[in-house]
Formats: sequence, C-alpha cells, structure tokens
Amino acid sequence: MASEHKRHRLILVPIDLYGVSRGTLETLVRIARLLDRSLLGLLLEDIRLQQVADLPFTTEITLGSGQERSLLRDHLSQRHSHVTGDTRRLLNELAESNRVELMFEHAAGQRLHTALEREGQLDIFFPARQRWQLVATTLPHSAIPIRRLGVVLTHAARDELVTDTAHLLVEAGLVGDVYVLADQPPEAAHLRALYRPGHRVCVQSNFAIDAASMTRLIRQCPYDLLLLPRDALEAVAPATLDAALEKSTGQVLVIN
Repeated sequence: MASEHKRHRLILVPIDLYGVSRGTLETLVRIARLLDRSLLGLLLEDIRLQQVADLPFTTEITLGSGQERSLLRDHLSQRHSHVTGDTRRLLNELAESNRVELMFEHAAGQRLHTALEREGQLDIFFPARQRWQLVATTLPHSAIPIRRLGVVLTHAARDELVTDTAHLLVEAGLVGDVYVLADQPPEAAHLRALYRPGHRVCVQSNFAIDAASMTRLIRQCPYDLLLLPRDALEAVAPATLDAALEKSTGQVLVIN
C-alpha cells in the first residue's frame, strides 16, 4: 500500500511568464527523482496581468481596419508564449534524462490560488522569482544544490511527511546544513533523521506558527529550499501569501 500511495503523489510546479531558472529546474527534477514523484507543470496565464492589459490606455487603433487592439496584451501574450515554451522544453529535457514522469496542464489564475486549490495527492513547489540583479551577480559554484534547508514542523500529522522528505534529501547528499523551525522542541527521532556527519542541524524551538511569522519567513526566506506542511499556511490570507511568494528569494516546497 505504501508504494501504491507513493507512486500516485505528484509535485506541481506553477510556470508563468516570469519563468524558472535552469538551476532551479535541475534541483526540482533531482528532488522528484529522489522522492519517486511525477512532475506536473502548470502553465499559468495570470488573470491579473490580463486585467491590466484590458485598460483603455493600453490599446491602439490600427489604420487598416480601424479596430482596437491591446498593445500590452500582445506583448504579454508573446512573452508568455516564449517564456513558458522555453521552460517547457528545458523541463522536458531534464525530466527525460533523469527518467522522471512529466505532464503539463494549462490554467488561468494566480500563482498561489491556482496551485493550492487543486485537489489530490500533490506537493507544490514554488520557484523563487527570477530577478536580474541576482542573475547578473556571479555566485560561487557549489556541488550541493541546497546549501541551507529550512524545515518547518507544526507537531501535526504532516510532520512525518516533511521529515521523511528532508531525510531523503539529506541522505542523497543534496543538502548542506538543516534549520528546523518549530513552536516546541521537535521529536528526537525527527532530528536524528536530519543529521549527516559534517553538517549542522540548527533548531529554533520557539518559532511561532502564525500568519505573521509564516509570511515573514517566506518573504525573507534565508534558505535555498524551505519545506513546510500545508497546515502551516492555513492562517495566512491568500493575498498575503501571494505577496510573500512574489518577494521570496528562496524556493518553497509545500507538503500536502
């Protein structure tokens, strides 16, 4: 039964006109292969941007037909097609070479709402937004893709899934140091599962699992990857969480 349950779990990654960097996609595919998960790429058209494109000052009148057309909508449509097409081709290439099952779906909506409202046994991987200031900076190369792994524990049922996921990443050598955030001392078994010789496991046992703290953690994420159970987000308003994810410079994997 355990293998049957595992086989049907997915990792969903929303893909919009901001794109996803190659390094992030490589890490995502390695995680999916390690966890024996399939990947679902959700190709998103952001309805908020389409609403902006419909404003009157973004249109022009064509001389040939005398009809209006949206300059901004045309630009957004071309960029969306280009970016999602490139991301799709790269993800296909990486998934094929790593023997990870991959599928795609199209959807219209917002990054958070469209992903979190889906039903089924799926975890959700939110890539950090690509920013030219960071892309232009030459960062030192590291053989470890996840140098700092943040793990949020809520002392609820999903903690087992979170620590199992983190343990597999640690055992595979994908993780450097681990930072555990909880509102009370974590179970000793969970901490043992996250330890690897030569690497640190740091624990903060007075972390408040509330809306303000979770929003701040995601917005100011100091980790390369933040693992957290879905219930840690229940108190956060969707619009607030959307805004935090827009600002976050770390990847976030929500265990559902």
